[in-house]
Amino acid sequence: MHDITLHLGYEATRELPTRAVDVTTPVSTCTGRHLNGNTAIIPILRAGLGMTEAMLELLPNAAVHHIGMYRMSGCEVPIQYYNRLPKDRVADVCYVLDPLVGSGITMCATVGQLKKWGCSKIVVISLITTPTGLDALKAEHPDVSVFTVEANDGLSTDPATFGKVLPGLGDASDRQFFNPEAMETDNPYGITMTGVTSSDNISSLKRSRKGSMDEAEATDKATKTRR
Repeated sequence: MHDITLHLGYEATRELPTRAVDVTTPVSTCTGRHLNGNTAIIPILRAGLGMTEAMLELLPNAAVHHIGMYRMSGCEVPIQYYNRLPKDRVADVCYVLDPLVGSGITMCATVGQLKKWGCSKIVVISLITTPTGLDALKAEHPDVSVFTVEANDGLSTDPATFGKVLPGLGDASDRQFFNPEAMETDNPYGITMTGVTSSDNISSLKRSRKGSMDEAEATDKATKTRR
């Protein structure tokens, strides 16, 4: 996620506006370039978080503002549950981060929020997109640039994986942050850690957590006894 984003971000930032500045070296002087204007990185929670660090390596002085959206099953309108766009400082250029653009509905809604905020230039960076998502974004926001690795086949119609990108990469959030509860009931991609199945790993996590709590309680009791 990090490495691919770094390559995409390198291409996506090539048209950032700059201004001339005088630079003094130990030998002489010359003219260099500084970024002109305010730049913001907008990861869509949670999956976009895995792309943020790479973008900050390219734009260390950029602001980071988070937007959280999700879609309920059978609902075409995404629900915004988190928005940290500051009212007193609008960015001139926004880079929206989301590993997957499937139907494009969530991305279109996010871009719409950024335009209401007042951002004049918006760039979408996504690892994998679909023709459906790209067409929807182009139809609703034709002025937005999109940088992606490739456009996959489309969206799944299988009830078990309905709406997911084909072949895609599965649930980007669960794969990045290893959500045990979600993967305990639904792990169609067979994700494993350290050579064990997800169910075995979940049991191991629970035992480790309980052992740590028991050890902490024993240490606390011993400390009180000495006192």
